[in-house]
Amino acid sequence: MKKILLAPNPTGTGHNMRLLAIGRKLKHINNNLEITVLLGSRQDIFSQLFESEGIRVIDLNPTGIIDHSKNSHLESDLNWETMISNYFVPTFFNGDKVLKYMNLINELSPDLLISDYNINATIAAITSSTKNVFITERHNFTLVDVEIEDLIIGGFNVNIKEINAAKKNLQRLFDWLIMNSDLVITDKVLLASFKTDVQLLKYKSKVHFVGAMYSERSQGVQLDYGELQIDKSKPYIVGTVSSTTMLKQDKEKNISVYISTFNELKKTIPDLQLVLLGTSDKKQKNDDVIYIPYLPSWRQLIENSLLVISHPGWITVTEVSYLNIPTVFYLPNFMEYHEVEAYRRLEQLGLPVFNGEDSKSFCELIISIMKSDKEKTFSGYKILSPDKNGINKATNLINTLVEEGEPTL
Repeated sequence: MKKILLAPNPTGTGHNMRLLAIGRKLKHINNNLEITVLLGSRQDIFSQLFESEGIRVIDLNPTGIIDHSKNSHLESDLNWETMISNYFVPTFFNGDKVLKYMNLINELSPDLLISDYNINATIAAITSSTKNVFITERHNFTLVDVEIEDLIIGGFNVNIKEINAAKKNLQRLFDWLIMNSDLVITDKVLLASFKTDVQLLKYKSKVHFVGAMYSERSQGVQLDYGELQIDKSKPYIVGTVSSTTMLKQDKEKNISVYISTFNELKKTIPDLQLVLLGTSDKKQKNDDVIYIPYLPSWRQLIENSLLVISHPGWITVTEVSYLNIPTVFYLPNFMEYHEVEAYRRLEQLGLPVFNGEDSKSFCELIISIMKSDKEKTFSGYKILSPDKNGINKATNLINTLVEEGEPTL
């Protein structure tokens, strides 16, 4: 029996969801695996989801549920102290967490650790001489991917010298991580116009783009529209609010822009409803605006919607591209710097993007998308999800590494 340790980054639900899909598929193709997940966020939702797949859960914070959407992560001043000392080190490069992961690795003796952009767990695996897989939707640390000019446009007061120094040294650290990982899997298409992609391709023998690693969030679940307070006889659009924001006020601003844009849209579509995901602690309805805190299985909801509006969080990008769901990717501003690179990438692929607070312009864009030739408007989806085999490719690579020591497609 081979032991697999899953270590999702605890900063967002997407990391949990991707490793849930991979863990489920690995169990399906190899009955000789004992899989454990080190769960560090949204344990209230994901403990049951992992356990239902026969995956053992170790709660890294058993005294309380961690939800990173409740707090801000950055200040408007961007310098070494605010970016590295106060944010990056506690969250991604934390010596205490590295040692705790090392202790767990020593106790559990896994044959393989699979990290979903969990830098601390990857460092622990490398320093413990444990075979490891690094799964990522980012081709470097986020700050390295973002141009100084975009940070300034976003409204940050940037100490250019200190941030450039941070970017340079973060690049060195990421390069070390990739060099010492046994296998790197990404669901973000590699483009020659992004310098971090070019740098990652230095290791092309171990770096594999597999496309969307999509798997049903919950098998065979039918949505109860009545319970969700959605009138199924009327059209609706779905707006998602990012589960992790750099600035807490941006989440409130996001909701405000969605609602004001929705009010503009109702002038054209009077019976339209707006379904907001990730906006409150309980389901509620205010006129034609429905608030839903979290929905593990949302395929039926978005497939029956007129349109989805979402931050360019990559787990969502891959899912809507896989399912071919018309989506406009939105940022309230570029202070949400962790999604600027994805925004620029989608923009380059010709997919509809919007940022700012101009509700009338946002409304005009949405109406134009609804009237457009969808196949042409969303042709970029074919680049993001070139086939339907991403999850199979990823798990076959991992399984081969476990069983034979050399990953092959």
